[in-house]
Amino acid sequence: MINDSSVIVTSEFGLIVRRNALTERQVDLRDLFTAMEVEVQLGGSNDLLTFGPHFGREALNTIVSRLTRLGLIYFDDFFEFCGDYPPWIAFRGDYNPSSST
Repeated sequence: MINDSSVIVTSEFGLIVRRNALTERQVDLRDLFTAMEVEVQLGGSNDLLTFGPHFGREALNTIVSRLTRLGLIYFDDFFEFCGDYPPWIAFRGDYNPSSST
């Protein structure tokens, strides 16, 4: 059963950001979108934002660098999700507040 708060996640060099991290690090949502070079996220809930797909490791590394310059902390605030999976599989993510920092 899919949780209503789950978000779609791409395995093609996708990024997942904790929404609370924006408040904690005083990062404006518009600045995040600018760093991601998007106008909207791939998926979103009250707790998570997802972005992607991105085109290769180099593009993803550039965006990760931008996010850290904004003050977000890799792995605590955001992380990459990528892998080699068949196109018929879909991924969703759920926020687990009991294990957040």
